[in-house]
Amino acid sequence: MSQVEPFRYYDYTVLVRDLDPQGHMANHVYVAYLSETRGRFLHEGGRSVEGLHPSVVAEIRCSYVSSLLPFEPFRVGVRISRIGRTSIGFEYEMLAGERLAARGESVEVLVDAVSRRPREIPPGVRELLGRLGSA
Repeated sequence: MSQVEPFRYYDYTVLVRDLDPQGHMANHVYVAYLSETRGRFLHEGGRSVEGLHPSVVAEIRCSYVSSLLPFEPFRVGVRISRIGRTSIGFEYEMLAGERLAARGESVEVLVDAVSRRPREIPPGVRELLGRLGSA
């Protein structure tokens, strides 16, 4: 991918179970929504994504910009930011309407099922990721 592709968005609503004692969405829940969004995005790739497994999230970061409130609708955008030899980088933005609530990044590393050591991204998966990133 030579240029940064647009985000692909998925809709959510803040649930009561997501709230901390102050009535705001708890910090760890933001990260859970980033993970859910990445999963939905990759699921759109269909059965070919099976070549991604097993994999581990080696790094995830979330920068909180503004609070999400009870029952507030929001959407999370995801895009592939980088395809490496053994890893895939993702970027996220979380929006409530047009208000930025959070942004994030993660790195997913493909691993060997037995050794749990990094393994190269298979050519078919690399091609699929390129298509997902440019769709």
